[in-house]
Amino acid sequence: MTRVSTDDRKAGIALIAGSLGGIVTMAVHSRGAAGSLSAGELLHLLAASAAAHSLAFVSVFLLFLGGCGLARRLAAADRLSFAAIVAYGFAAIAALIAGAVSGFIVPDILKHMLRDAPANEHQWQIVISGIFQINQAFSRIFSVATALAIILWSVAALRNGGLGRGVAIYGCVVAPLIIVGLASVTSASTSMAWQWL
Repeated sequence: MTRVSTDDRKAGIALIAGSLGGIVTMAVHSRGAAGSLSAGELLHLLAASAAAHSLAFVSVFLLFLGGCGLARRLAAADRLSFAAIVAYGFAAIAALIAGAVSGFIVPDILKHMLRDAPANEHQWQIVISGIFQINQAFSRIFSVATALAIILWSVAALRNGGLGRGVAIYGCVVAPLIIVGLASVTSASTSMAWQWL
């Protein structure tokens, strides 16, 4: 067994483990309704959220390690693979920021809201809503940058080999559709927001 194939296997394992970690994170991720919970239930929910987002950070780390292995495998004279890992690095940073906002900043704000007078709850809800929009922006950056990295890796694989042709074509077709879908959702939500102003 050569060193390259061992490194490729490790990168593949990192990509699979990171993807599974992301799936588990989303499965245990809390979903709103914090206002209808008791103080004890909310604190339990916040602890679970911190644990889920900590798992998300480990998953992003593993995904980035796997992405580095993929970039190394597809390294080519045209440097598309290098551009892809840079795009994926941007995606990883955006995912870390979104996870930090959702898993640690919002829970701290909710704890402050619990200790404040009930009459001020509406103001806290406005703050949380604004921070949620920041979180969503970084989540969209993650999705678009990841799709861009997949496009670049797929084109590099088509031009220089390193992956199966079917996988590379799939990446060239599906990743742009993800970007278009995100752009249409974002533009629809932006136009709805402007109607409220």
